[in-house]
Amino acid sequence: MFKNPWFTLLIGLMVGLALGYVFAERQSIPPGNTLRLGAPQAASQAGGLPNGHPPIDQNAPNPEAQFFEDQISEIQSLMAQNPGDVGLMVALADAYFEVARTTGKSNQWQEARVWYERAMTEGRSDDPDVLTDLAVVLRNMGQYERSLELLDRAITVDADHWQAWFNKVIIMNFDLHDHDGAREALGRLKSIAADNPDVPDLSAIEQEIMGQ
Repeated sequence: MFKNPWFTLLIGLMVGLALGYVFAERQSIPPGNTLRLGAPQAASQAGGLPNGHPPIDQNAPNPEAQFFEDQISEIQSLMAQNPGDVGLMVALADAYFEVARTTGKSNQWQEARVWYERAMTEGRSDDPDVLTDLAVVLRNMGQYERSLELLDRAITVDADHWQAWFNKVIIMNFDLHDHDGAREALGRLKSIAADNPDVPDLSAIEQEIMGQ
């Protein structure tokens, strides 16, 4: 049976994203931690670690990062043969995203940004997943207002895109300190959660925000 090679790579990436998401989902959510389809982190808190966690040793062995670095090499090889494949562009951006998340290396956020933006210019400008992931990247680069603009675009395309709403709550509350706006966005997110079992437990973030 014929298999699209980059589709196989994407399946591997999705497994890695899911594992990262499960880890992040179970953390309390202090300022500087955001959820993605997987899980981002703040520019000021490299690696998305909980407050008080020791910093990542960027020279230490990191099997998870190595997995995604290997994916980057494989995707780049495929792109050499299919330079216009937008799916590969997104897959490459996703892989750089995960390397940045697992290592805290800021230059990897920039690489992710480059490929998400390129994918958008090649026909994915209205993809809410791409918009949300790019928004997370920019948030980790400290570009909060631009990140929020992209999340609003994602929500315009898909009003029930819970990842966009979740990240909007985080940015408004912890980065822009718009607590009223964060509460309003959280209310919308909770209404989505009522009908969507994929939305994680919101009790920790609700407690954090309502305590402001």
